[in-house]
Amino acid sequence: MKRITVFGATGMLGTPVTKQLIKAGFQVTALVRDVQKAKRLFPIGVTFIKGDLQDPAAIRQALEHADGLYISLHSQYKEKAHGFATEREGLDNILIEAKASQVRQVIFLSSFLARNYQGGWWVFQAKKSGIQKIKNSGIPYTIFYPSNFFENFHNGMIRGNSVTILAHPEDHPYYWISGADFGNQVVQAFIQPHAISKEYPAQGPEALTYTQAAEQFANHYPTKNLKVSKSPFSVLKFISLFSPQIKFLAQLADVSARNIETFESESTWKDLGKPETTIAMFATQP
Repeated sequence: MKRITVFGATGMLGTPVTKQLIKAGFQVTALVRDVQKAKRLFPIGVTFIKGDLQDPAAIRQALEHADGLYISLHSQYKEKAHGFATEREGLDNILIEAKASQVRQVIFLSSFLARNYQGGWWVFQAKKSGIQKIKNSGIPYTIFYPSNFFENFHNGMIRGNSVTILAHPEDHPYYWISGADFGNQVVQAFIQPHAISKEYPAQGPEALTYTQAAEQFANHYPTKNLKVSKSPFSVLKFISLFSPQIKFLAQLADVSARNIETFESESTWKDLGKPETTIAMFATQP
């Protein structure tokens, strides 16, 4: 398997995976809305197709000659329960074109919480239904269920000289993983035949609450003297009454915070390699 098409390459989680695919020597094609932005992330190693998930012709072009397919999709706060949604109709459009192509494996980034979600929020209902769509596609698949990613710290949690976390009433430990370590597991899933028709939890080497992770990140951050600050969840809920974006984030935070995570990645580490990056190591990386 040499040629991989990536949907979601420029996202927070798609970027480190795409970089690992390039590093491993795959020929990568990515469907992107903004080619110039994508070229700044990936100066070499990626062929870009301009378009989005509402454009079947662009999806078809991105999948041309692909051996494998990596899907990393995330709903946007502007999307609604009815109408086009990235993780619902967007996934449908990808799979329609993928089934008509020569793709021999699809790797799908799901969510640790999505597998057994029983709530009523349409976003996680879409995530959960996406799992079954992949299984029913007829394409050999590998599905990943990740825990929390360290990359969240560089995507909105650092504000000035503070690492800001949500002071939710529940603060359970999670097995945080780096995007690069996860990307290495994706690479192995494309290489190893035994990864076909497998579902893998993706968890890192240490279990930390948000508070513990933020404190360790702040203590090891090399360029600023960071302090940990906590934003009360009640305040976020109040602001969400006036902001659709904050409402989306509050719902996502509430679902995530209520998760009680157990370690389930023995088979993942055995088959695809053990993650090595700790929060202290991640904090010092450029």
